[in-house]
Amino acid sequence: MAKLLTHDKKEQIKKLIFEKADSFGYSFCARNDSGIFMDGLVEDPEIGGFLKEYMTKEKIRTYIKDSVLNAYSKKLTKKILDTVSATETVRQIYSAKSSVIQASKGKNTGISVLRSDDSRIFVISCGTILKWETALRKALELIAHHPSMIVNNTTPSICLHLAIVGVDITDAEKKHIITALDSISVKVRFCSG
Repeated sequence: MAKLLTHDKKEQIKKLIFEKADSFGYSFCARNDSGIFMDGLVEDPEIGGFLKEYMTKEKIRTYIKDSVLNAYSKKLTKKILDTVSATETVRQIYSAKSSVIQASKGKNTGISVLRSDDSRIFVISCGTILKWETALRKALELIAHHPSMIVNNTTPSICLHLAIVGVDITDAEKKHIITALDSISVKVRFCSG
């Protein structure tokens, strides 16, 4: 019977991989380099060697990628997005003073609903530059599930906070996203660490 990887052991491995990812610059590396990094983790006696006691080599790679490095990327994204204020975004982009009336939790974490002093409603949805469509979808789904947010037949204004994590994005790529979203009256604020 296979050994069970305890919570403490998972946390120990996670901490070690996070440290190695920081040292390697994992969030900034190209696809080829990330593959080399992954191979190194699988072959590392402290990581892959240790995990071999609990799972097959194929599962080790999947575990590191899907469980640990995915969490690493989410942690970096959260760190970047936590530095950006929804009320400041509404002030800068819409020239309105506002306050947060709802901050979503659970699967909708990263979405805030704000009301301005003149009763306009704003939805700020957070995501990454690579998956901006997901942030937009979450904002639209929130509005669809809460029809009371539509006041005087006016749909809330939507702005996306998009974290730039480990990718180089050109001004042309930013402009493309801005233009695409502007065509449906959605604003964007790019966020970097």
